[in-house]
Amino acid sequence: MKFEITQSPNSYLILELNKYEKIIIEKGCLIFSDGEYGFKNKIEVKSYKNIISKIFGGKSLTYNVYTANEEMKMAFSAKDTAEIFSLEIVEQHPILFYASQHFARTENIEIKLGGLSQEFLVKAEGSGTLFLKVYGKLIEKLIDSNKPIYVDEDALIAFEEGVEYDWITGGIKKLITSGEGGLFKLKGKGRVWIQSRDKMEYKKD
Repeated sequence: MKFEITQSPNSYLILELNKYEKIIIEKGCLIFSDGEYGFKNKIEVKSYKNIISKIFGGKSLTYNVYTANEEMKMAFSAKDTAEIFSLEIVEQHPILFYASQHFARTENIEIKLGGLSQEFLVKAEGSGTLFLKVYGKLIEKLIDSNKPIYVDEDALIAFEEGVEYDWITGGIKKLITSGEGGLFKLKGKGRVWIQSRDKMEYKKD
C-alpha cells in the first residue's frame, strides 16, 4: 500500500491499494474510488473495555473496512475540519492516543484500552500505518528527560508508550497555571504529538 496526504488546509488521504489490501477507517469518509472494492461495517469491540473506551472516547462503535478487489486508488477525508497525519507503528513502540483523534489504520494494527483522563486513551499495537486527526498545526516533540513538560489535555494527541504521564486536574493544575480543566504531565523518553488548537474551537471557524 502506498499513500499520500495532501497539503493542509483541507487535507485528504489518497491510498494506492493492491488487490485484497484493506483499510480500516471512520464511517462516512470516502471521497472516491477508481476501482471496485468490498465493504464491511463491523463493530470494533472484543471486550467490555473496548466498548467503554469507544463510548467515552466519543467514537462510534463501528468502523468501515474497505478491501480492494483490484489495483486501485481511493481517497478519504475527515468528516469535520480536521487535518490528517500518519504515524508508523512498530511492535516495539506502541502509541497511546485519544480515541477521538483516530481517522484510519492498516489492518495489522490492533486498538486496545490504554489509559484514562477526561477521555479514554487507547493504544495502537502491531505494525503498520496509523492515521490520526489534528486540529490547527501539528507539533512533534522528542523528550528525553526526567524534567516534565506540561501539555493541556485539549492539545495532546498521542505519545509513545515509553513516555510516563500523569493527568493533573483541579487544584493541582491551578498551582501551575491559571487555567481550568485537565493537564498532562509528561516525562521520560519518547515522542509526543500535540495540536495547536482545541478541536471544539476549530469547528466554530
